[in-house]
Amino acid sequence: MPLGTNDDLLRYVEDTFGVRIPRTRCCAAHRTPAEAFCDSYFARAPVTVWNASRAFGGKTFLLSLLALTEALTLEVSVTVLGGSGQQSARVLDAMGAHWRAPAAPVHLLDGPPGLYTTRLLWGNTVTALTASQTSVRGAHPARLRLDEADEMRLPILEAAQGQPMDQGAVRAQTVIASTHQHPDGTMTAVLRRAAEQGWPVYEWCYRETLEPHGWLTEDQ
Repeated sequence: MPLGTNDDLLRYVEDTFGVRIPRTRCCAAHRTPAEAFCDSYFARAPVTVWNASRAFGGKTFLLSLLALTEALTLEVSVTVLGGSGQQSARVLDAMGAHWRAPAAPVHLLDGPPGLYTTRLLWGNTVTALTASQTSVRGAHPARLRLDEADEMRLPILEAAQGQPMDQGAVRAQTVIASTHQHPDGTMTAVLRRAAEQGWPVYEWCYRETLEPHGWLTEDQ
């Protein structure tokens, strides 16, 4: 199913997984989750950086949704690398929730979703890994999604960036997502490199994910 525009992609996600990705910018210096999602899917830059708050920003939710959408519509392999074992478990939980959506295309699964790897009928996979030198070497998916990069050691992130390779007409692309928590940590280095390399940085806060245009409720 070719998805050629942002509207096509966002409509597919809503119809398939029941998720309406926020498209409303509420703070002048911010970008929207929809912009981050679409620009990463269409590989408009080789690396994109997502900087949003923990929990309220919905980064893990969006990354897992992006990985599944790419595997289903681009038919390529995707790796999601969590900054810790706990973060990888959150990614897996989010993927499981997406597969339980009423319209999720479970008929395209080649067997049930695995503990760490889900295989589709075309032979491509979605794999969740923890941040270690062993796990980041070997595989060469088209897409790499790093979650909570500020919890990774910088050498692991650098090693992981060697994973993505073009698969046919699908360009390799990496998302580095995190809350920026440590003043001298990995995310600080990533933001510095983004400025040097021209990687786009997408920053948003709870206002962009809040009802009525987002999924975050006033009670939450």
